Parts: sequence; structure tokens; C-alpha cells
Amino acid sequence: MVTIRRRTHRSAALLAALCLCSLATLTACGDGGDGGDASDTETTASTSETAPATATPDEDTSTPTESESDSTEPDEETTEAEDDTIDTIDTTDTGDEGTESDESSSSSDAPHGTWTGNARISVDFEDPGCAASSQTYSLPATLIIDDPAGSESNDFHLSWASDSQSAAGAFGVTSALSGTDTTDGESVETGYWSLTDDGGGDISGSLTDTGGSQGLALNLVFVPKPLFPCSGYTPFAYSMAEGTTLEGTLTEDSASLTLSGTTSDGTRSFRVEWS
Repeated sequence: MVTIRRRTHRSAALLAALCLCSLATLTACGDGGDGGDASDTETTASTSETAPATATPDEDTSTPTESESDSTEPDEETTEAEDDTIDTIDTTDTGDEGTESDESSSSSDAPHGTWTGNARISVDFEDPGCAASSQTYSLPATLIIDDPAGSESNDFHLSWASDSQSAAGAFGVTSALSGTDTTDGESVETGYWSLTDDGGGDISGSLTDTGGSQGLALNLVFVPKPLFPCSGYTPFAYSMAEGTTLEGTLTEDSASLTLSGTTSDGTRSFRVEWS
């Protein structure tokens, strides 16, 4: 009997130990599950705090940088340069005005050419203390009608002179001078006569500048001047006075002219006829 009790006691003890072990095992498993949840919670929190922000597709994240802003400035400078170029082209002188001026220049209807013949020169004079006197001469002369000389304002240039410039009664008429001063090489331009033509061959004119102030008196008449009171007359060059007139008619085959006036000192009156 005693033996049987011991076995029962051992079985009960063993059973109790087994139950206690099972309970401990179950308790440990329950604690292990809670520990796993805490670890997961901490991991999730840590991930939420450290993850970088990511923009959603609806957000506009484009911001112009300094390099992009600067890149637009050269376009403005280029535009200004183009504007300057346009201004320069618009203000370029084409020279059309000069062409219009050339086309508007008029030409004379007076026949151009050379005529020769004999001129009749008459001179009236009266020197102080001397009797009035009159002289008449006949000299070969040449008339030339040509284009204006240099900057001459007339529609044609006229030159009419006796072939000899030393004989008594010699004369010379020129409407303008265009040349070069041999002393300094400068251009010389002088207008003496104002001439007109009616388009039918009639011409007329008036001496408007003797050229005496420039030392260029070229419209001259050679008439007697006394070397002594009332004696010793010899041909002397007198400048024609302003207001001396010329008129005549020109054709291709003939010319008739009349020149009349006084000398610049007022002592001689003259008349030259050619027909």
C-alpha cells in the first residue's frame, strides 16, 4: 500500500510540473507577441519621421533659376541692335534729289555755233578843254554761242570780239569767265552778262558786273585817249560800264548784233553793229 501511494504522489507531482510548464510556455508566447507589435510600431514611426517629402503630380515645382532669367537678356539686346539697323537703312540717302535737279535743268533754244563778219564801231567822246570828237572803225570780228561756262547762270555762253585786240576800235564781249588762277590754282568763276533768248532766234542782254573789283574786267572797248591835252590820241582799253546792252538775231547761217553803252569813266560812248 505504501508503494502505491508513492506512485500516486509522483504522478500528481509530475502532472503539476507539466501543467506549470505549459502555463509558463503560454505566458512566454503571449509576451512575445506583444513585443513584436511594439517593434513594428516603432519601425513605422521611425519611417514616418525620416522619409523625404515627395511632390504630388498636381503641385508646380518649376522655379526659374538665375541662369534661365539671364538667358532672356541677350534677346532684348539683339532686338535693340536690329532696331538700330533698321533706322540706319531708313535714313540712307538715295540721291534721288540730285537726279531730279539734273532733269529739271533748262537748255537754250538759241542756235549754237560760230559766226564771222565785219563789225562797225563808232565812238563819241569829249575830253575836258577839247572839242567833241567822233571816230568810226571797221574790224573783222567773231561771234561764238556755246553752252554755259562753268557755273554761268545764263542758258548759253556768248563771246563776241574783234579779231585784233590792239587796233583802234577793238572790242571784246564775254558773258562769263570760268577758269583757274595760274598763281594759286584756285577756280575762278565770274558772271558778267544777263542774257535771254525768246526761242525764235532773238537774244538780248545787259552787262550786270564789270568784274573791275576782282581785277577781271574783260568787257572792253579800245578807243582813242589823248596822251597830251587834246592831242596825241592813241587806242586805250576802257572798261564797259554796267548797263551796256546787247540785242540781235541769230540763225544757223547769219547773225546780226548791236552793242551800245558807255565806258566806266563816263567819258566815251560807243556803238558796235554787225549784220
